[in-house]
Amino acid sequence: MSAFASKFTVETETTKLQQDTEAEVSPFFIKLDGLNDSQLKHLRDVGLVNETGYDVRLLREKHVKYLLTGLGNLSAGYSSLDASRPWIAYWCLHSLDLLDAVDDDLCPRVMSTLKSFQNETGGFGGGPMQLSHGAPTYASCLALLLVAPKCPAAYECIDRPALYKWFLAMKTPTGGFRMHDDGEVDVRGTYTVIAIAALCNLLTPELCENVAEFTVSCQTYEGGFGGEPGNEAHGGYAFCAVAALQILGKLDMCDVEALKGWIARRQMSFEGGFQGRANKLVDGCYSFWQGGAMAVVNAAENGLSGFDSGVEEFIPEVDSSGDGVDVSKVAEATPSAGGLTFDQGLLQRYVLLCGQHVEGGLRDKPSKMRDYYHTCYNLSGLSVSQHVLSEDGVPVVYGDSANVIAPTHACFNIRVDRVKAAQTYFKDKICDHTELIK
Repeated sequence: MSAFASKFTVETETTKLQQDTEAEVSPFFIKLDGLNDSQLKHLRDVGLVNETGYDVRLLREKHVKYLLTGLGNLSAGYSSLDASRPWIAYWCLHSLDLLDAVDDDLCPRVMSTLKSFQNETGGFGGGPMQLSHGAPTYASCLALLLVAPKCPAAYECIDRPALYKWFLAMKTPTGGFRMHDDGEVDVRGTYTVIAIAALCNLLTPELCENVAEFTVSCQTYEGGFGGEPGNEAHGGYAFCAVAALQILGKLDMCDVEALKGWIARRQMSFEGGFQGRANKLVDGCYSFWQGGAMAVVNAAENGLSGFDSGVEEFIPEVDSSGDGVDVSKVAEATPSAGGLTFDQGLLQRYVLLCGQHVEGGLRDKPSKMRDYYHTCYNLSGLSVSQHVLSEDGVPVVYGDSANVIAPTHACFNIRVDRVKAAQTYFKDKICDHTELIK
């Protein structure tokens, strides 16, 4: 039973779990300048607090070391994720890219591995000779696009005509897309198609017909989006819907004010992180799914289109010292800092204090194990909250100045410069329905 006194009029299993979670994270929010010398020395020894003050640090080097294990030989325990190999590659590579730690020697390995997952009929499976599926297609293409600036041959690994034909085969009369042949039709499938088609210059009128209408039909009375019409609003599906609509230039077709209210209410007042649905617990992965969705909405409100990132300039590579990095420091006492409609300081505090595993990697909450998925989306949420709509391009940073990481694009969730590079490469490629289906 939680040591916290109940603040709820009616106690339920849900309220008890919430109180237990608040009790779990509360010790991580202790004032660092109130610690004794021994405690402070321990935190500095493990790298969590900087040497010259009381600022929490991003464990950059430890995260890099952990992420590189995901790109090597995994243990037998990962066999259940055999169909998720493109996801593991993307989660690790994107996280490393945000930390400016993708080595050139990784790029050929990425290309050869992911190319073997591509089917002649279009799309990518979770591994060689596996069924093409929207999720691994999305992950495979993003992974290839994020290494392509270092290794341009990666762009040509994507068979655009075959991919376009497969996208069309997944399209339904409702405007939504199936995740795979004879699979479910939802906003996940729809977003994965629209996002990759946009990045690869495949957004034809034929592909986009009725897509926005289907997506808007998934908005619920709460303001968020479910996976299908009539489903409960959920953070992951809400992001997919919002990003797809923004890429299409159709976000104004949904109830934007209701959407903003729903996302804002998902930020937990005590923890500072986001929950995925009403009456659920905080989870670090929603730092991006909810934080990124709000960033997309706020960017649209500022007149930005789908490819506009809301990031004014690129941030230079930084090392663990943070020397020479211009940042706007934010604390939990300054909720108005930044240009996004959520408390950016509290979100970053949750990621840095509750999300980080002391040996590297990030997690759902302190009682959970680290994993590559949560590492990716905690860091992605951290990036969004630092960079999108920051004043004059100066990142909003909680804790040590060296916590600044590279800016991710809120619609696509690869680095902004990787999106621009893909646009440049594919802009002159054929984007005509008749030519692509020959």
